[in-house]
Amino acid sequence: MSLSNEAIANGKELAEQNTSLKNGACLLGWQLRSPCGESTLPNAKIELDGQKVSSNQIKGSKLQWFPRSKLKLTTKYNNRLTRTFNSYGVKYGDFTVVPTTRLDELKSELDEIKRDWQDEVSVLIAEYDKSVNQHMAENSDIAALIHKYALSQVEFQSKFKLTFTKPLAMKALFDDDEDDIKNDVAETLWQEIAKEASSVYKTNWFKDKTPVNRVSQKVRSPFRRMMNKLIDLSFVDSGIENVVSTIQEVLNNLPSSGYIEGHSFSELTNWLLVMSNEDTLRLHAEGKPQYSATPEPEVITHEGTDEANNFVSGESSESASESSIIVETADQENSFEFDLAPTEETDFSEPVERNNSLGDFGFNW
Repeated sequence: MSLSNEAIANGKELAEQNTSLKNGACLLGWQLRSPCGESTLPNAKIELDGQKVSSNQIKGSKLQWFPRSKLKLTTKYNNRLTRTFNSYGVKYGDFTVVPTTRLDELKSELDEIKRDWQDEVSVLIAEYDKSVNQHMAENSDIAALIHKYALSQVEFQSKFKLTFTKPLAMKALFDDDEDDIKNDVAETLWQEIAKEASSVYKTNWFKDKTPVNRVSQKVRSPFRRMMNKLIDLSFVDSGIENVVSTIQEVLNNLPSSGYIEGHSFSELTNWLLVMSNEDTLRLHAEGKPQYSATPEPEVITHEGTDEANNFVSGESSESASESSIIVETADQENSFEFDLAPTEETDFSEPVERNNSLGDFGFNW
């Protein structure tokens, strides 16, 4: 059994074992704080049309006493934490619903993030005086104000804080509310998956705002990430199995190496468009298929042999019986017929019946 199929099987088992949020998931949260490097000047007056204005309804001006460029780590780590929590669970208010089976894995990543955060803060604190003095030198006209309103190094350091809540059991106060909570989590899950799929499409299917006609094997990663997230939370919606199975089917049909292009690229694009639309994604989960793989069309070519030339010109040799092949073009009036006399070695197999069911699901070909 492949790792992906094993993951699906484990997801089904998890869904059967954990029928409630209390057993299958928990709530986790995080808090990130840091100084903004600004102070409000209490007695500042606003000059409006050449006149000084003082009013209780006008707040004092802001003073940037610490270089803003050195405080970008706040945004950096806020984005990193958001991505990490989103990859493991689903937002629920200010918390994230995380599968209990992945708590240890998530904790390992959060510990690494916190270590990196502390290292960068330590460097910032060590260079605090140097940074403030340099900022004063670059803004000599307000150097006195910077010196007056800047925090001390100790105060500055105390403003940095990164904490994580302890895992909280998801148990509704009233038993009747558990299904409603589960539905809310499932709804958010579909929204997040659709949003991520849309991001994958915008990022990989366009280059410099121009559509591409192939993608690399790296595109498998976001699909696997979305599939794993769905598997881990499969107990919140029985329809998750339908989506996971289709993701696996699509990935299995892709070439294992090289660029994904041609028919494979078209099939992958069709499924990605289903996933990136919340409505079609939900319909697919509900058992109303919005995607069906189509067989790759066969291309029949004839080599430039004498027999092939005879075939095209309508000539034949040592015929036992006569047959004909009708070649149809887009313009039926231009259809034409080839007469041929098959040789004993010619093998006319019964044509394979092919159909395209994508048109039944809203695709316009």
